Amino acid sequence: MTDDRVRPREATEQEAVLPVPKNWQTGLIPGSLGLLAFSGTLPATRVAVPVFGPAILTCSRIEIAAVLGVFALCLIRGRRWPDSGDLFGILWTGLGLAVGYPFFVALALERVPSAHGAVVVGLAPAAMAIISVVRTGERPPWRFWIGCGAGVLAVAAFAIYQGGGRLELADGWLVAATLSVGFAYVEGGRVSREFGGTATLCWAMIMLAPFAAIPLVIEVQAHAWRAIPWPAWAGFWYAGVLSMFLGSVAWYRGLAAGGIARIGQLNLAQPLLALLWSAILLDERITWPFVATAIIVIGAMTVCIKSRIVVAAPAGKMRPATR
Repeated sequence: MTDDRVRPREATEQEAVLPVPKNWQTGLIPGSLGLLAFSGTLPATRVAVPVFGPAILTCSRIEIAAVLGVFALCLIRGRRWPDSGDLFGILWTGLGLAVGYPFFVALALERVPSAHGAVVVGLAPAAMAIISVVRTGERPPWRFWIGCGAGVLAVAAFAIYQGGGRLELADGWLVAATLSVGFAYVEGGRVSREFGGTATLCWAMIMLAPFAAIPLVIEVQAHAWRAIPWPAWAGFWYAGVLSMFLGSVAWYRGLAAGGIARIGQLNLAQPLLALLWSAILLDERITWPFVATAIIVIGAMTVCIKSRIVVAAPAGKMRPATR
């Protein structure tokens, strides 16, 4: 008689995989809303950082998001307190998303326009996919890597073209920002699968708030203040409320629902959206390579999203791969 149960040998095979997740499309809407909010970060930082400086802007973002996070935790249902096993991932999420990324971007945008920053930071999906493979066990198929590679190459070529073929110190800051946000997205997406995207983001900001308060007070007292124009205030509050908090909540919900590697590739469109905002809000010029890059990146993103992503099953919980 045929036994329908999984055989012991099959249950312990290391190549066994789990499809994740089945209804990944539910992550597209929150992921896209988060992407839209993030796409305005570079133009907002560009107009705010000359007035406030990198340190004040970075620390203020954390404090604003922490205050909003306290209110959000009082309103959400379900788990509100992280387990001890979640703390490391939450801390990495906060350090990458709220410290490393905005600070390095602010340093870079003191020297280069937001359009230049947008295309270099567009390399984040590649870093995110590689980190995701190492940290979460996601195993993208070859089509995923082809789509990701094509999109990254298009963004890199555009960055070189815009920079006149030379690299500056600002490019180093932007690479550091790219790595920071890659770690933050992966760790935040991993924790939010169990803890929830909103709670993960709120606790990440709350944990960092006491440490950000000290340099914020020091910098505010030492800063040479002058009349602050309204565009700088708009950029300041956009970075703290929309980009740091609301956009991040939506983004992590998308990652938790649709998978880190797949939903993360929506980020390929961020430099193009940032360039669009830069042209509209900062009057930066859009050239023909913008259109060519847009076509390639949208095609690459489509391939990535349609690819089937699997994760390796934990030892002792192996299931046979679907065929």
